[in-house]
Amino acid sequence: MTNEKKRDKLMSEFEKGIALSKCRKCGCMKGALEEIRDSLAAGGDQDDRDLREKVDTWLGKTQESLYT
Repeated sequence: MTNEKKRDKLMSEFEKGIALSKCRKCGCMKGALEEIRDSLAAGGDQDDRDLREKVDTWLGKTQESLYT
């Protein structure tokens, strides 16, 4: 699987998850998104910037965690 296909799969899974109320409230989802965001360089290439923007959007949709 190419890196582009891996990235597309990852984004697809997060899109599905963030659409679910239970996932928006899950600390696991928020934690994973924060780690991805933090791992992307502030500069980076256009793909990194696009992914970071998408992750920030998903983080904005998360809710207070039910499990922490």
